[in-house]
Amino acid sequence: MAEPAFIEPDLDFKRDILGLGAHDLTSCYQCGTCSVVCPISTDAEPFPRKEMVWVQWGLKDKLMADPAVWLCHQCSLCNSYCPREAKPADVMAALRDYSISHHAVPEFMGKALSELKYLPFLFAFPALIFLLALAWRGNLTSLPTGQIVFSKFMPIIYIEVVFILAVGAAVVAVLLGGVRYWKSINEFFSANPGGGPAKGLVPALVDVLKHRKFRQCEEDRVGTRESYKAHLRRSHLAVFYGFLGLVVTTTSVGIGIYAFGYLTPWPLWHPVKILGNLSGVAVLAACGVFLYRRVKDKEKAGKSTYSDWLFLWVLTLTTLTGFLSEVTRLAEIPPLAYWVYFIHLVFIFFLLVYIPYSKFAHLAYRFVAMLYSASRASSLKIN
Repeated sequence: MAEPAFIEPDLDFKRDILGLGAHDLTSCYQCGTCSVVCPISTDAEPFPRKEMVWVQWGLKDKLMADPAVWLCHQCSLCNSYCPREAKPADVMAALRDYSISHHAVPEFMGKALSELKYLPFLFAFPALIFLLALAWRGNLTSLPTGQIVFSKFMPIIYIEVVFILAVGAAVVAVLLGGVRYWKSINEFFSANPGGGPAKGLVPALVDVLKHRKFRQCEEDRVGTRESYKAHLRRSHLAVFYGFLGLVVTTTSVGIGIYAFGYLTPWPLWHPVKILGNLSGVAVLAACGVFLYRRVKDKEKAGKSTYSDWLFLWVLTLTTLTGFLSEVTRLAEIPPLAYWVYFIHLVFIFFLLVYIPYSKFAHLAYRFVAMLYSASRASSLKIN
């Protein structure tokens, strides 16, 4: 005879999830409609029905190890068809926000990125670093004269040292958080082992590069009800590949400077410059769509959380200040060009160095969940 299982609800966890934008948890009566209409929910990984009951029971540890929390791609079709308006998509979004803070290394940074009151300090930190660099250089009170060259204002070596150290620490934090999540998954779901991560690496990467789950959400949906997320795949693709294009551009500039002595600014007709500008346009256009839809649809497609708005605005302003730096340089307005560039550096720091703790962390946690799911599917085929 099986031993009885005792459940100890974590009431603080339930309150935290409600505070992150989840709807009234008592609305759900477990009809299962959400899992039935979900285009990517499977028999092996059914969601969000089980997540709804686990939240009702306050099973924090189980939910924080649940791969389905991150396998959900937020198409919000479950919201459209829920007969009780329990808004399961909102609950899943709240769980993802909580998961980022829960797995954060160090933990206090996860809390800092999730609350508005810490925002001034998060921006003040990189601003102070770059102000000290300018003071050391002597450019804090006296701007460089002659042709506008940003490296005369903030030497490239200063920028490289700051970002190598800070982004390096962020990468370590991302890896530690991802490893913690992977271990949690295997600990709580050992009855359905997924095997080693190597088994699912290629399928997971293909899924990411092709955005197959986003396409599945769009093409395999049931019924005709509006989800208010029809733009999601195309906009996400534009952000994803636009951001990759900007990373390639930055890397190419670094190679050009250090390997070939090809100093900036580069002409507008240069292929790398064209790639950077086109990538920036793609990111700005996608962010514009996301911001517009969030305002226009309000809560129809699911409630936008603080982390949603913060990430979108930081990404938008990072790209926008990059373009403004270029425009003001070409217009030969030194004071504006140099200080817009300074602001641009602060936004870049915020975007990249705080990756493990912002919504940007979904790059790591969603990939870990997809890796587990793909490795599990591979193991089941072999068996």
